[in-house]
Amino acid sequence: MIRLFFGTTNGGKLRELSRMVADLPVKVVSPADLGMPLPEVVEDGDTFRENAETKAVAYARFTGMHALADDSGLCVDALGGAPGVHSARWSEADDAPASPACAPPGGATPEQGIELARASRDEANNEKLLRSLAGVPEGRLGAGYVAVLALARPDGRIVTAVEGTCKGRIGRERRGTDGFGYDPLFVPDAQDGRTMAELDPAEKDALSHRGAAFRALRPVIERLAFDKAGEEG
Repeated sequence: MIRLFFGTTNGGKLRELSRMVADLPVKVVSPADLGMPLPEVVEDGDTFRENAETKAVAYARFTGMHALADDSGLCVDALGGAPGVHSARWSEADDAPASPACAPPGGATPEQGIELARASRDEANNEKLLRSLAGVPEGRLGAGYVAVLALARPDGRIVTAVEGTCKGRIGRERRGTDGFGYDPLFVPDAQDGRTMAELDPAEKDALSHRGAAFRALRPVIERLAFDKAGEEG
């Protein structure tokens, strides 16, 4: 079995990866499993690939494991491709505070605090997206999700980086309680009008940008996993 470190504290992404490797001899290791904080990685690349590879290299060298890093985001046609690589923290360019209803309570555990802070940021990002597209005609609400997964060897050498996309449009209101990020507003073209947040996990994996990227990466992970199993046998 191969230990595969996935350098994200995003619970949604960890659950997606775990589902996708459930039938392989792969043990997904998360930052919480390490018992120590990850090194800060400056994500100053101009592309999703640059940021994903930078993180994968840093995490592989830090953990001594094969490391997988994701960089993903939403590109909206009417906004010239924004928020793009700034998707996760897009709202932080605003002076307006996040919704108080999403603020982490004082008694939250560190893990809960991270998830609640992320939920608050997601809410603010979605609010900014709706404001930015107010008045934009329905025919100009096209958008696409992009995900790049980069895999590095324990010594930091990049094995590969793959990209997945999902085309769709932005809805006028949030719908659905599953998913994360911009999922409540993103309506995939390949669906029946439901948002990404209204899909069950299997449906989302089948058409999402990260699902597409993982399917491209899976043969590489399979080779690594089964080669390792052969060595140990």
